Amino acid sequence: MPFGGGGKAVTYWRWTFLLIGLAGLWGGVHHGFLADHETAAKVSWSAISLVVAVAISFLLAATVASVLGEGRGRPLLAVRFVCLGAFFILVVLGHASIVTLMITEGLAMLMALGLWGHAWRMRQPAVALVILAIGSSVVAGVVRGTGVEFTASGWEFDTNSLYHLAQMPGIVLLFIAVQRRTQAGEPRTLTPRPALS
Repeated sequence: MPFGGGGKAVTYWRWTFLLIGLAGLWGGVHHGFLADHETAAKVSWSAISLVVAVAISFLLAATVASVLGEGRGRPLLAVRFVCLGAFFILVVLGHASIVTLMITEGLAMLMALGLWGHAWRMRQPAVALVILAIGSSVVAGVVRGTGVEFTASGWEFDTNSLYHLAQMPGIVLLFIAVQRRTQAGEPRTLTPRPALS
């Protein structure tokens, strides 16, 4: 991966993208080959959900280290650990659904968005791209919730397909933003923006 340098932030970003990629590949196998087999699909979906939850944990840890600096933000990570534990329990109890994933992981994403808002206020590099990437993910979630489906040139696009297609720009934007921040030497705090009045 082209993230230069060392430090925990770079390591956390690498794990974030590795796990997102793994979840994507596994999701393709799941939807393509396992979805019609009830038992295998249930186990597969639970495992994919856990991989996504762990990826979001690394995303939050990477955000904390990138925006605040290494060794900071421990209370946020403690909250994240509780959410991850709650989601793990729900998965073990057989309640791994898109709704439980969004509820338990939504808090981590809100914390990450708040931290990137702070980074924007502190004029850190490439923050606009990160916020745009998160916004793209929100749009993907909205697409998922609408139930939109259509067929074009013989290709069928159901809600799941559109949801995953809508996620791709956000992941690419996040990758570019992290790369730019790493090249700029993160975290970097400049003069804060004036407060809005």
